[in-house]
This record gives sequence, structure tokens and C-alpha cells, in this order.
Amino acid sequence: MRQILLIQTIILICTNGFTQTLNFTLANPQPNIMEAYGGTFASGDIDGDGDLDLFMTGLTPQIWTKLYKNDGTGNFTEVTHNFPRSGNGQAFFKDLDGDGDLDLFFSGQDELAQKFANIYRNDGTGNFTQVPNNLPVFIKGAAIADVDNDGDQDLVITTSTVAGIYLNNGNAVFTPQGNSVFTPVDGIVQIIDIENDGDQDVIISGSNTIKLYQNNGSGVYTLNTNTTFPAITAEGIEVADTDNDGDLDLLINGNTQNLLYINNGTGVFTQIATNIQQTFAGQNAFADLDNDGDQDLLIVGSQAGGLPNIFNIVYRNDGNNTFVQTQILGGEYIADCIIDDFNGDGLKDIIIQGFVDKTNVYWNSSTVISISEQIATNQSINFYPNPAKDFINFKLNNESDVTLYNTLGQKLLTKQINSKDYVIDISNLSNGTYIIILNENGNLKTAKFSKL
Repeated sequence: MRQILLIQTIILICTNGFTQTLNFTLANPQPNIMEAYGGTFASGDIDGDGDLDLFMTGLTPQIWTKLYKNDGTGNFTEVTHNFPRSGNGQAFFKDLDGDGDLDLFFSGQDELAQKFANIYRNDGTGNFTQVPNNLPVFIKGAAIADVDNDGDQDLVITTSTVAGIYLNNGNAVFTPQGNSVFTPVDGIVQIIDIENDGDQDVIISGSNTIKLYQNNGSGVYTLNTNTTFPAITAEGIEVADTDNDGDLDLLINGNTQNLLYINNGTGVFTQIATNIQQTFAGQNAFADLDNDGDQDLLIVGSQAGGLPNIFNIVYRNDGNNTFVQTQILGGEYIADCIIDDFNGDGLKDIIIQGFVDKTNVYWNSSTVISISEQIATNQSINFYPNPAKDFINFKLNNESDVTLYNTLGQKLLTKQINSKDYVIDISNLSNGTYIIILNENGNLKTAKFSKL
């Protein structure tokens, strides 16, 4: 009976990945960053000291661009820079010249209402110098990825008149690829590898369209029509493996909706029903907030009707695309957010700016207790692949009993393994998450795997 209870406990823990309490605490005192709304964030270690620094734009109501260095514990100090002031816009820290430090792409609209799209090279200590480039000017509509697999970071850009690939020469100078299949729209761009082939596909939204473009591996794109997306202009498109099945899914925010599309692994997406709050005029973000291996969710924005129906909502991902609301962190619209570990404690924190309460920092105070801390005998199992489609290969040191359970705790299969190398056929299992329990003379080992 004791062993049965232990197995049941392991199944419960494995189903949730970890035992955790997901919780955020309003920082007190608040870090010294500007109170703003309507702007954007970027984070990265710009000076190579091992902590995450912060780039921030917004309205105060004047427009500002700020750069802050982190002391490693979440205390930020403003540093001088030569960036234009901008409210709305986009910013990415990426190594654009291949020298190992983080450079900056920054687009927006300055105080004279002039649009810009600029590249800045980092000297390695957080000092930035603009690199001359002949990019189209715009506020938003860019993404960065190595689209042609040559080892450097390229730009994907869409504007109302121009859309295409701008190839990096390796030194942060970009030139148009030409012959673009993209339809120019004043909108947004997102990068996603839709079929796990290692190249970077593109999704673009604007002018009441959402279009998916598939990469042939060398930066040549074709329109993918395998999925019909709604005729909306997306405010945001977030990419994450929401169900831990090994492929990337989509959360599309637009037309006062948050729509979750699940990838079948070949780049065909299907919308599924969720309990995620519908919002607009904000920003969403996926991140593993409780270190349990799956992607949790932050929703920032207004519900239909506007004030007072605005809430920043944290959802815990319980697997199988089940999101459980755990906390409301005030409420913002005309807003943006960023998630990263800013105080160096190993947990991802949240910074939100918006029109109501301006900027607020929330420290992640979640309690995370790993399986190994709860059950001393639990160890990893040497098996592959994961995710798996038809077979799982085991490499064992001793004779063992292998049992497979679903996340409801139902026993599906038991095998006695008498060899070091063993293969189990899982082709008859439905797609989803499963639990492996190895019993080596009473010593229980556990693991999760995904069936594709």
C-alpha cells in the first residue's frame, strides 16, 4: 500500500512537473525606472557582467527613451545614450555583428513625428554607436532571425509599402534580398519554425490579414495556405510550445480576442477553445514562471468596454493547453510588458507599463520545489527520443519494471526489462503527455515524455 501511495504521489507531481505556488509581489521599493505608458521594452546583458539590463521607451506624457544598467539584484541605474526619443516602437538586443555582445535594433517615431529604424553596435561595455544602414523607416513591423542559415542575424520587415528580407553582411549592415513574396502591410512580424526543420518561418499580420510564409532553408519563402487564420489585424502574436509536444504554437491577440492555435507538428494550426481572457490595447507574453518546464502566460490589456475592466492576469500552464488563472497584477492598457530574471534569483520577474498605474515591477516570489527534493529516490531515466512518435528507446543499468501512465493516473502499459537496451512501442497511444515510472527493486525513477 505504501508503494502504491508513493507511485500516486509521483504521478501527481509529474503531472504538474513540479509542486509550486505561482506568485508575484509588487516590488517595494520600486526600482528607479521611468513611469510610462504606450512604449516598449528590451532586456539583455549589454555590458557582459552576467545580469540583465533594461531598455525602455514610453510616454510620461513626454516621450522618452531610457537605458538602464542592472547591478545584478534588480537595482537599475540610468546611463547616457544617443538613441532618439520614442514612445511607441520596437527594440531587440541581438548580436548583429558576430562579436559576442548584444547590439540593438530600434524603430519608432521621435518627438518630431519622424519615423526611424536604426541599428546600433555595442562596444561590449554597453556603449552603442549607430551603424549606417538604408532601412525603410517605420514604427513597428520587424523581426530578427538567421533566415538564410549563414550564421548571422537578418531582418524581416513589413511596412505599408515595403515587405521583405534584409540580409546581414555579418557586420550589422543590411541589404534587401529582393524578390519578396511578402505582401506589404502596416503591421507586425513574428518568427516561428512551424515544422521543426531548423529554419525560420514568418507570420505577418496587418490590414485585417494574417499570413504564414514558409522558409525553404535558404531564406526563400512561399505562402503557406494550410491554415486559415481569421481576418483580423493582430496586435501581437506570441510563439511558444504551449502543450509540450515539441512544436511551436501561436497565441494571436487582435480584435479584442486572444486566440490560441495549436500546431500539429507539420505547420498546420487549429484554433482551440480556452479560458484565456479576451483583451486589446496591451501585450501578452509566454515564459516558464515556475520553472516546471512548461510555458505560463501573462495577459496585459483591456477587456471589451474598457475601464474599469482592465486586468493584468497571470496564468499557470498545467499542460494539455490548460491555463489556470493564478493572480491579477493590477490592470493596464496602452501597455507593454517584459518577463526576465532581473534580480538574479533564478525566477523570471515581470515589468509592466501602462496608462493606469504607469510602470510597475513585480518580483517572482513563487515557491518551487523540485521532484527530487520531495522524493529522494527519484532520478532521471535515460531514454530517447522525447518527444517520441512510435518508439521509446531505454538505456538501463539494471533489470527494471517500466510502467506508463497518462496524466489522469491510469496505467497504460507495464513491461519487464531484462536488458540494458530496450524499445517500447508507443505508436498506439494518443498524442499528449505521459509519465514513465521505472521500478528497480523498489527504487522508483520518474520522467515525462510527449507523444507526437
